[in-house]
Amino acid sequence: MRKLSERAFAIMAVCEETKRYFGITVDEDGWDQYRFMWAFKIDKDKGKKEGYDTKTVTGSVTLDDEYPGCPYCGEKRFYICQCGKIVCYHGQSRVTCPNCGQSGTLERVEKIDLKGGGY
Repeated sequence: MRKLSERAFAIMAVCEETKRYFGITVDEDGWDQYRFMWAFKIDKDKGKKEGYDTKTVTGSVTLDDEYPGCPYCGEKRFYICQCGKIVCYHGQSRVTCPNCGQSGTLERVEKIDLKGGGY
């Protein structure tokens, strides 16, 4: 794994298949550019206690070559629900967020404004 900068942090995500939460290690790649470096299993409450739900990603996101994807289903693709949660994406045209229950169709975007909180 590439060495992390001092600006690296973790955020929370949720697996669409298992409905289980996990953490993603994020590193800054430059101004408004972030890289998902690693994913790891963590209990929702422990992630909140560690402050993983308070971090914000605003800008573009890329995946590190060694990013393993969701630790439960292995998927590397994701979507961001209107509730702000990162969710595994399996290519379906219609999705339902396991965090808030909203469902709908997806749109591809180049930049995001993502804020943790409310898990």
